[in-house]
Amino acid sequence: MSYTKFYILTLYLVLIICSALFIMKEHYNIAILLILGNMLPGYALANSLLRENEN
Repeated sequence: MSYTKFYILTLYLVLIICSALFIMKEHYNIAILLILGNMLPGYALANSLLRENEN
C-alpha cells in the first residue's frame, strides 16, 4: 500500500472514531459538523493526491 493511501485511510479512520465518540456523548451537532466539514475536503484531497502521485 502506498503512503498516500495509508495517509488517507488514517485521516478517515480518525474522523470516524472522533465522530462516533461525539455521537456517544450526544453531541450530534459537533459530530455532523466534523463529518460534513471533513468529508468533502478530504475527498478532494484524496483525489488530488492519488491523481498526481500514482506511485
